[in-house]
Amino acid sequence: MKIRRQIRLFHKPEDLLDMVIDVESYPKFINFISSVRILNREMPAANLEVLTVDVAIQYKFISETFRSQATADRENLRIRIEKSGHGGAVRALANTWIFHELSDGSTQLDFEVDVVLKAAPLQFLIKRKIDSAALSIMGAFERRAKQICEPAGDQNQNIKMN
Repeated sequence: MKIRRQIRLFHKPEDLLDMVIDVESYPKFINFISSVRILNREMPAANLEVLTVDVAIQYKFISETFRSQATADRENLRIRIEKSGHGGAVRALANTWIFHELSDGSTQLDFEVDVVLKAAPLQFLIKRKIDSAALSIMGAFERRAKQICEPAGDQNQNIKMN
């Protein structure tokens, strides 16, 4: 199941990248993430940060912990998240956040997530809900950005996004 979103946010791309890579804060503003534990944090290059993370999800009858690896590329203003390890109901996860600075200082966010679950019945159930879940998650990040990031850009200026 693949979801793509493109949105303009009135914050600097660097601030948004910092907010998204702050995975330990996710339980504060994403209601179905019950905990996040960073297992490993590396800086293989000056502008590159790699995290190995266990994320615990609690939603209705689903309780799941899965491991992922998040790579923040600060030079290119992008984050890539992939499933790591073998356990759990998630077979594959690929999530990309690309932050493009617009001419007025605001940000065009290109967001993509592709999730494959191991159990076909669960995949079928979630397929109908994935679009609304993606919108809910994006809404949570937008609200969080308004709380912790400085405003940037001109909301009255209509800028064409890529």
